[in-house]
This record gives sequence, structure tokens and C-alpha cells, in this order.
Amino acid sequence: MMDPAEAYKEHKILFWSIVLIGIPLVLLIGSILLKELFWDAFLWRYIWGPVVADARGEQVNGISAGYNIVNTLVYAVSMVVALLGILEIFQRYDIEMDRSLMLSLMPWVILGGTFRSLEDAGFFSSSISPFFISPVIYFVLGIGAILTLVLGSKLSSMEPNLSTHMVRALSLLPPLIFALMLNPPYVNYVLLLLAGVTVISYLIGYHLDTIGPRYLLSSYGTSLLAFTLFYISYYLLTLDGTRPFEIGIILLLTIVSSSILFGIVWLLSFKFSNFKTFLTAVNPLIVFAHMLDASATYRGISAYGYVEKHVLPALAIDLIGTSLVMYPLKIVLIFLVIYSLDVWYYEELKEIPNVKRLLQFAVIVLGLAPGVRNMLRLAMGV
Repeated sequence: MMDPAEAYKEHKILFWSIVLIGIPLVLLIGSILLKELFWDAFLWRYIWGPVVADARGEQVNGISAGYNIVNTLVYAVSMVVALLGILEIFQRYDIEMDRSLMLSLMPWVILGGTFRSLEDAGFFSSSISPFFISPVIYFVLGIGAILTLVLGSKLSSMEPNLSTHMVRALSLLPPLIFALMLNPPYVNYVLLLLAGVTVISYLIGYHLDTIGPRYLLSSYGTSLLAFTLFYISYYLLTLDGTRPFEIGIILLLTIVSSSILFGIVWLLSFKFSNFKTFLTAVNPLIVFAHMLDASATYRGISAYGYVEKHVLPALAIDLIGTSLVMYPLKIVLIFLVIYSLDVWYYEELKEIPNVKRLLQFAVIVLGLAPGVRNMLRLAMGV
């Protein structure tokens, strides 16, 4: 039997032809010719319908918001395929997924939570709000980050001269254009804010003489994050029933739970040397991200009657009877991920560091983005 990795390498063109052309074409033609089967019974019922229902805050044609077994599996498979695609792009443009690139991507991860919380607050019009619903927003941001990476790689090959500085200035404008397209309230103040961030980014790039992918990722991510945080601050100050103190409570719970977990790991490391790996590299960020998600979920359900929408956590909460179960669930997940990447498959992944770091980054996203969203949603009282 052929190894899956070898099979993928041998049939790579066929695989991506099916993924990028074949499947979308079948779904499109099927939705036109066999609408009841492809659209009504599958795409609308399990994929797009729950997103629209979530955006409207009510059932739509009998479809409820949230996750189900079908869309959970579809999203999981889509994420695996997306990771394969990102690895191909990294290889094509000779990009290394090192710690500096991971740090450059952190604003984009937080953006997933801030954009999603703004959608909760009714910031976006009904025509575009579905694109800011989980998990669609993460695919949108993922595509944006990939395009930014490719653009940065292209621009980094330019010779340093006067035109390079002009291109650098022009390349920093997309976040301002995005803000203008949304035409939000107090747009003049936002443009002034983004113009300030853009000027600072340009000066940093000029000083470092850089225009590469990490530079553009940091600049775009910071500008868009400033945009979202401006309106989150606005809502916290103007909406009735806001609870800004929840940010402090959730962060405190996150720090305490992370510290307890690290303390236990530190004690275990004296007897089991493999546990030392939990305290190195990006693993503390993985722990913090998922403890934040657990803390925000616990506060939302226990204090304000929120409901868990993900299938497996919701099942566990129903079975145990308390949202405190999120902490042991997250600890099990963290343990399996870190131990798999740094112990069980350490030697295999040492030869392909991009794969390991990309998997670590994906795990961080799965914890940090929803954790930020839930924390800010609680703070805004929406």
C-alpha cells in the first residue's frame, strides 16, 4: 500500500484540480440542476444556513445557528486541506514558518475574535455579516493573510531604490481602503487612526529597509486590529449593559489556570523529562490560548447563560452538568497536541519544521480566536 504522503506527492496536480475545480464545480452544477439535493438538503441545511441564522440571531426556514456533525466534519477537512495548500505556497515562495512569521500572524489571529465580536454587536450590515460569522471569518482572514504573504514575497525581490519606497507606501494602503469600503460611523476618526498606523509602519519599514512578507503581515494586521479595537472601545463606552470588568476576570482566570497547569508540568518534569517540552518554544502560547477559550466559555455559560455551539464541548457540558469541564477538556487537548508534536513524532517532524510550526499555529488559532471573541462579547454584553 502506498504511503499517503507519497501518494499525495505523486498525484498532487490531480488532488488540487479536484479540490479547487472539481468539487466546487460539482456543487455549483448540482445546486442548479438538483437544487433540492445539493443546496436544500446539504449546502443550505448544514453549511450556509447555520451561518445565516447566526448572523440574523434567529432560525431561518427551520435552520438553527451553530455547529452540527456535518459542518464540523466539513470544516475539519477544509482546515486540513487549507494547511496543505499553505505548505505548498510556503514551498513555492521559499517562506519559512519560523517564530518571527508566527508573531507577525498573531494580530490576524486576534482579528478573528475582534471581527466576530463586532458582528455580535451588529456592526456589519446584513448583506455582509455572514462573512464575519465563525468559521467563515477565519477562512476570509486566512485567504487575506496568504495573499499578503504572496504580495510581500513578490515585493521583497525588488531592488532598493526610490520606486521601492513608493511601492512600500502604496502597499500599506489596503487597510485604509477596506475601512472606506465599510463606511463605518466616525469614519474620519478611523481613517486618521489608520493613517497614523500606516505612517509608523512605513517609517519602520524604511528604517529596516524591508518590504517582505513579515513586514506586510505585521502592518496589515496591526492596522486592521486598530480598526476593530477602536469600535470595540466605542461599544464598550456607549452600549447599555456593557461589562468591561469581564475582560479582567477572564484574563485572571486564564493566568491562574495556565499557572496551575505549568506548575504541575514543572513538578512532573523532575520525574519525567519529556514534560520539559511543555515549557519551551511556542507551547506556553498554546496553553494560554486554550485556557483563555476555556475561561471565556466558563464565564459565559456559568454567569450569563450562554450556550456552547460546538458539538463535542456541548455534549461534554451536558453530560457533566457544568462548563468547568472545559478546563480538563482543554488540558487533554493541549497534552495530546504538544506531546504528539514534541515527543511522539519529534524525529519525523524535525525534518519538516514548516509542518510542525504550521500545526502549532493552527492549534493556537483554534484557542485564541474564539477565546478573544467570547471575552469581548461578554464585555460588550451582546
